[in-house]
Amino acid sequence: MITLRLPETLRDGRGAVMTMNAASLDDIITRLDLEEDRDELYNFAVNGELIVHGEHAVTLQDGDEVEIVVAFSGG
Repeated sequence: MITLRLPETLRDGRGAVMTMNAASLDDIITRLDLEEDRDELYNFAVNGELIVHGEHAVTLQDGDEVEIVVAFSGG
């Protein structure tokens, strides 16, 4: 079981924090239907480490904390 922190834009009636069984970030992307929006709108942090590229290959362990972070840019 992992802990997942959601930004306001993804809560859709869910709480800010939820738990789920997920073996990878790919599982979370699929369950939350983020595939199309992922690259432009969201990044992931696993146990405080920001994952910018290769999120589909990241595996998760029981007890991991995942935060979905709204991507931003500036100049």
